[in-house]
Amino acid sequence: MILKQMRVCGFQSFGAKPVTIDFRKLTFLIGPNGSGKTATLQALCRLFSIDPNQRRLRKSDFFVAHDEEERPDSDRTLWIEADFYFPEIADETREHPTIPCNFGHMRLDNINGVPRVRYRLDASLGLDDEIEQTLRYVSEVDEDGNPIATSPVPRDERNQIQVHYLPARRDPAEHIAYGTNALLGRMLRAVNWTEQREKISQLSADISESLGTNQSVINLGDGIAEAWGKLHKGKFFKDPSLIFVTHEIEALLRHLSVSFTPGHGEQQVDFSRLSDGQKSMLYLTLVLTSQAIGRAVLKGDDDSFEMDKLKPAVFTLIALEEPENSLSPHYLGRIVSSLKALVLDKGNSDAQAMIATHAPSMLRRVEPEQIRYLRLDDSRCTVVTKITMPPKSGEAYKFVREAVQAFPEIYFSRLVVLGEGDSEEIVLPRLLAAEGLMVDEAAVCIAPLGGRHVNHFWRLLSRLEIPYVTLLDLDVARHGGGWGRIHYVATQLNHHRPNQGYMPDDQLEKLPSWNNAKYKLLKVEKDRGLRSYITELEPFEVFFSSPMDLDFAMLRAFPTAFGIEAKHLVTPKIGQVRSVLGDSFYDEKQYTVSERRYFAAYHKLFKVGSKPKSHIEALSKLTDDDLREAMPPSLKRLVKHIIKVAKELHE
Repeated sequence: MILKQMRVCGFQSFGAKPVTIDFRKLTFLIGPNGSGKTATLQALCRLFSIDPNQRRLRKSDFFVAHDEEERPDSDRTLWIEADFYFPEIADETREHPTIPCNFGHMRLDNINGVPRVRYRLDASLGLDDEIEQTLRYVSEVDEDGNPIATSPVPRDERNQIQVHYLPARRDPAEHIAYGTNALLGRMLRAVNWTEQREKISQLSADISESLGTNQSVINLGDGIAEAWGKLHKGKFFKDPSLIFVTHEIEALLRHLSVSFTPGHGEQQVDFSRLSDGQKSMLYLTLVLTSQAIGRAVLKGDDDSFEMDKLKPAVFTLIALEEPENSLSPHYLGRIVSSLKALVLDKGNSDAQAMIATHAPSMLRRVEPEQIRYLRLDDSRCTVVTKITMPPKSGEAYKFVREAVQAFPEIYFSRLVVLGEGDSEEIVLPRLLAAEGLMVDEAAVCIAPLGGRHVNHFWRLLSRLEIPYVTLLDLDVARHGGGWGRIHYVATQLNHHRPNQGYMPDDQLEKLPSWNNAKYKLLKVEKDRGLRSYITELEPFEVFFSSPMDLDFAMLRAFPTAFGIEAKHLVTPKIGQVRSVLGDSFYDEKQYTVSERRYFAAYHKLFKVGSKPKSHIEALSKLTDDDLREAMPPSLKRLVKHIIKVAKELHE
């Protein structure tokens, strides 16, 4: 059993147009603040929460348009639909508890499809603020998906599915009790106490008898009896006595608690003294324990609980909200591992989990297909998007998957700069800071992705509607560089933006090859009478570190900061040229004599030495004024463009 889809309309930040959310066994909800992550989890609670209070709709649950000035004369309405599918019905090797209680409501979308059950919560808010809500099965729909035939969901059937909602700070106190709605209480009430009941009664009597032999207690009891006898003359309730321990086991269970050993300076510590994060973990522990016991009872593996009293749910949904708010990162990994073990158990199909998070660290080991990205559109309504990935069969899928797992910060950014490598990650934030933009405050992410498969990252970020800028190395004279880079980017742009092509395909085919002897790219770019292929790409958010890469551009702009003196600027040897341009280079004289004299220093700093170390040391010696005055032109244009875009973005 799996919750495959939920459709939401008119609930909190979900507007009047229905929004569909697809779920997997473990789904991560991410997005900016106020984008609808909590609303998604609460929509599940309104359907199936274990807490009756969370199932009740509030006035604030009904969507109100951001530009609404007067309340309409008609009732506000909302609806939430949930589609559960049952792939386990094809498993003939054993019985599944999820099937019998749902079989009568299953429907097929097509003859070879997987059976499903659809629940629908309808609600209206009257002009007097009175709320009416009904939960029904949907057994038939019209061509537009609107329900035609429905039937009410009985309470017992609704309780077969349970949602456990864990906000960032979850106090387990209400569930460490003997109440009927408490997790521990439900389990303890279902325990078979037959063997212990008589023993507890005898022990209680022995305790009372032992305490009653105390002379002070005897005197107190005699005094009460004497005073009562003067006031009460009836035949019944004639003889009062002091009782210290009840004979009923249920009365003892009402005093249950959870304590931990050892403590700091004491043997036992009550759960109430745990930190907020530890209390949240304790609540999750209770949920996992409850689910494990219910699973065992349904399978018949545990007969110590009475099935009729326990009434275990056949399906459990855990909705976990921003656990990073109260837990340190290493705990987050343990929580995700525990939930994976619960929901991905191949032998069971009775659990599912959703995690809403702002923590990039939680997404480093998460498959992109498990992520749902939420944002608000221009009308301030929630929009839900799945992560778009290349086909799994190609190298691009593996590369993009590893890249987004290595840099999940891109999901939480207002603007992403797709760069080549570590140098961009170090240098660009410093250049932007010199111009007054702090990348952390502006939520700008520098993602070093090696310049590969940029079209897939463009598609991914475009689907998420996260603005992006691309910075690539021009790599003149390197194999495939220069014209080759222009050709690659133009080709990818035509695939990605076919209606806004930078260059028609017929012109693209006429571009010179990377090693063309007649048309050298740098000469063409300097000739004002010819087209500037590089600057014409910049309106498409594609910039180049010219003429080689960012390392070379920074070295030439700030030689003193890199420790380069005039004596170090010498004509390079062929080995140094090969080190800088690669063994398959073509015509190093595309660079000027002055530029080639930096090859030896480049070789020493960035080929033999460490790029990050060299840049960090150099940048530490430069002031903001130094950077602004001598910033490489290609990077200066990039920085100005990033600042312009960042200022235009709304929160």
